[in-house]
Amino acid sequence: MRKTLELYGTLGPSDHSTEILNDMFQAGMTGLRLNLSHTNLADCEPWLHNLYAVAEKRHIVPDLLVDLQGPEVRIGILKEPLPLSDGCTVRLRPISAMAETAIPVPEAVFSYLKEGQTLRLDDGNIILTVTKVFQTMPEAEAEVKTGGLLSSRKSLAIDGVSVEMPTLTDQDLENLKVLRKYRVTGVMLPFVRGSEDLLNLKQALMNYHLAHIRIFAKIENRQGVEQLPSLLPHCDQIVVARGDLGNAYPLSKLPAVQKQIARTCLTFKKPFMVVTQMLASMTEHPVPTRAEVSDIFNAVLDGASSLMLTGETAAGRYPVEAMQVLSDTSFEALRYRMESKFFF
Repeated sequence: MRKTLELYGTLGPSDHSTEILNDMFQAGMTGLRLNLSHTNLADCEPWLHNLYAVAEKRHIVPDLLVDLQGPEVRIGILKEPLPLSDGCTVRLRPISAMAETAIPVPEAVFSYLKEGQTLRLDDGNIILTVTKVFQTMPEAEAEVKTGGLLSSRKSLAIDGVSVEMPTLTDQDLENLKVLRKYRVTGVMLPFVRGSEDLLNLKQALMNYHLAHIRIFAKIENRQGVEQLPSLLPHCDQIVVARGDLGNAYPLSKLPAVQKQIARTCLTFKKPFMVVTQMLASMTEHPVPTRAEVSDIFNAVLDGASSLMLTGETAAGRYPVEAMQVLSDTSFEALRYRMESKFFF
């Protein structure tokens, strides 16, 4: 039964050693994700060397998925992490301005800004409200509603607004060129807005003679949800990416959106993956919450073909234990699904 479900960890500082990778495969992991939002494949070569050394010893061919930058809006590079306190005022300036005390954002963002808008940074962990938009220059002020320590290249979302960005960044294209060298088996495209995004990615892969690479369409915004049926013919798997999807919708509505995506995928027989905060508490603790275990179980009952851990394995203190919980719980869900005649 385990072979009917793909279980992914995310490669990062916490789990890149050969010992931990071996233990994660032993726990039931079938593949790994590498997040290229802040890095590139070449810089991760030592980690990938460890991955394939372990795979060779275990006589397996693991899946390796790379998560591109895609059309996601992100802030620029900060000289050092910027502490933002609740109630303070912060400036937003273009990335090209190189202002040390301001948040650098893509210049395209300013044409969408209005007073009173809510901005969500770092997957919604930091929340700002726009208080002033300057008319004579691309610049704005905002009040910090929910503060935190802001690092470079974190996501930026504007409530109710979709900022037009190209499907692939220059760095994405550079990474696509070397997919074969690093034995990548799949590409995850964030913030898919419509079939054109997937066709652009597919064409780029074909340009590099990589038509065999699987395409994973990440649903992270309202456009992706609304356009879901038109996306299905152009990807190999749908990804229910609940981090930013939880910024696009009120959190109380997120479970219904997840169910809606699952139902559509099942109707059209398209595999789908569930990801984000499946075992978030295990980033710091060796035992999950009961709610997290139920979340995994229900995702499998809903028909998920894949489950993925992100920060739990990439940066968490208990990557092996988290993978073991994911594996054991999903196995129990599969057994229940089969015994209860839940066939998908």
